[in-house]
Amino acid sequence: RGSAQLIEAHPEDREKVHTRVTRIKTMVDQATGIVRAMLGFGRVGDTELKPCDAAEVVEQTLRLLGERLRRNIRVERALAPNLPPVLGVRDLMQQMLVNLLLNAADALEPDGEIRLRAWRMDVPPANMILPPHPAVTYVAIEVRDTGHGIPSEILPRIFEPFFTTKAFSSRRGTGLGLYMVYEFAKQMGHGLMVASEPDQGTTFTILAPVAPPPL
Repeated sequence: RGSAQLIEAHPEDREKVHTRVTRIKTMVDQATGIVRAMLGFGRVGDTELKPCDAAEVVEQTLRLLGERLRRNIRVERALAPNLPPVLGVRDLMQQMLVNLLLNAADALEPDGEIRLRAWRMDVPPANMILPPHPAVTYVAIEVRDTGHGIPSEILPRIFEPFFTTKAFSSRRGTGLGLYMVYEFAKQMGHGLMVASEPDQGTTFTILAPVAPPPL
């Protein structure tokens, strides 16, 4: 919508129009894959999983979000070099990050911060909400915010469909964002972990199995 409005406001700026049209086309292609996946939850088989560059997925997600993240929010990223490819579906991984980043942004006060990290992890933690499929090693992708945190009595319910704490806020939620994160992770065999304390922020971690080397 933001891209369409900018095109409407600046039809004479060919470079700006081209940039925004490219972004619209990219988002439409991504949405197509997401809708197909939502219509077929549980139908993503091992044959559809492909090696994905986790760092590239993170960087492209930040570019696609663009102005959807408030300008007074700082986004810091620390991506370990030479991360191995992970098994996944690129569109689903990107949508998981979009949902986590927008959730993090909603939790922040002005001048809050989101920290994105990615690193290699050999052994999954014991306290994962969703354990990953067995693999020799993994890539962990972490989204951490400095927001108000999630109360302990709500934390067990955040991945339930249609559960939302935004019903009375200025930005109403559908209650499907974190549900989609959970379901997409489950489809791809990725692990999922969350840690949060009131006034200490929230950390979501995705654990993606590293793709085996080609034969």
